[in-house]
Amino acid sequence: MSSQTLIRVIATREFMARIRSRVFAIATLLTVIGIGGYILLQAYVFNKPTTSSLDVGFVGAAQSIAAPVRAEAAAFGETITVHPYTSVATGRADVRSGTLNALVSGSGAGTTVAVQSAVDPTLQTALNDQARQQVLAEYLTLHGLPPADVIGQLAFSVSVDELSLANAAQEEQIVIGLFVAGTLYITLIMYGQFVAQGVIEEKSNRIVEIMLAAVRPWQLMMGKIIGIGLVALVQVVIVAGAALVLASATKLVSIPTLSVDVVISGVVWFVLGYLIYALLFAAAGSMVSRQEDMTSVALPVILVLVAAWIIALTVAAPDPGSTATAIFSFVPLFSPVIMPVRIAAGVAPFWQVAISVILAIAMIYILAALAGRIYRNSVLRIGGRVKISDALGLTTTSEKQVV
Repeated sequence: MSSQTLIRVIATREFMARIRSRVFAIATLLTVIGIGGYILLQAYVFNKPTTSSLDVGFVGAAQSIAAPVRAEAAAFGETITVHPYTSVATGRADVRSGTLNALVSGSGAGTTVAVQSAVDPTLQTALNDQARQQVLAEYLTLHGLPPADVIGQLAFSVSVDELSLANAAQEEQIVIGLFVAGTLYITLIMYGQFVAQGVIEEKSNRIVEIMLAAVRPWQLMMGKIIGIGLVALVQVVIVAGAALVLASATKLVSIPTLSVDVVISGVVWFVLGYLIYALLFAAAGSMVSRQEDMTSVALPVILVLVAAWIIALTVAAPDPGSTATAIFSFVPLFSPVIMPVRIAAGVAPFWQVAISVILAIAMIYILAALAGRIYRNSVLRIGGRVKISDALGLTTTSEKQVV
């Protein structure tokens, strides 16, 4: 059989064995439940609009400003229920008993609000504005000027010139980019270690010796990487699809904000990132024979991924258009996590994305050759940890295989 056929057979075997396992089903279900719970908390708890309601009484001349005070308070997200009173004493008694939050009496400069302890800031601002308008209208009338004309000249808002590129839409896009990057980060760590564990398992139970009688080491390595990668892709699609449907249903994210390029870039960078790190994990796994030793060889690879995620949080998310973010997004070991943030924020030109992809592909070819050499020189060595010099074939002597 050709190399492509052999790799396809090995990948299919690896894919079917893992996709049918209970571990895959349980892990996928728990991940969907966890992300779904987080989305529901964001939609209905953390992002729930904070509105307050006040019962305010207006007595005598103060009843003329009841409607404008209620309208101004509503603009600030506060609901005022107006209660007309004919007696100040009755209103003050209701305030003392807690039936009423405040009682407004008088007019103009003599406007007074009675409360139990402290007045609500929004109510006080609205009362101040309406009382001042009354005083202004009285002053204009006293001097023979039409109050409506003069006050009409004051009905304007200060124009806002936003000098920063950041706005609500872009912030939402950055959050989406971080979600994509976080999903890739978690998936790369989890399934990269699955690759290392699979290599160690086959090495420790000596199955690899039987398989290498029929296939070459690099073919076995690539088949395992591709098979596990397809499982990871299926899980990412299921989890991301469920999260997207739930986020859209709860209005936490709008579909137009999640543009096609963000989805495509997420898939592309998952494939590129997975191949980069799976090759590293496969090489690392082939250097040891026990699952207990996996942490020691996989830790350097995990730390690189952790560094990429920290950079995404501390550098890319606060300022995706910065020079530092752009430089980090060109580093192949960092770009699978950082570039999706820049693409989602809309600050990554096509030529920069293209260069980053080319550099990542070049890194995959280099790592494929390097990892294949390490795998070939290490996978049949049973016992202690293989030295990196022996794994790379840099020494003339090698440890004897323990049978």
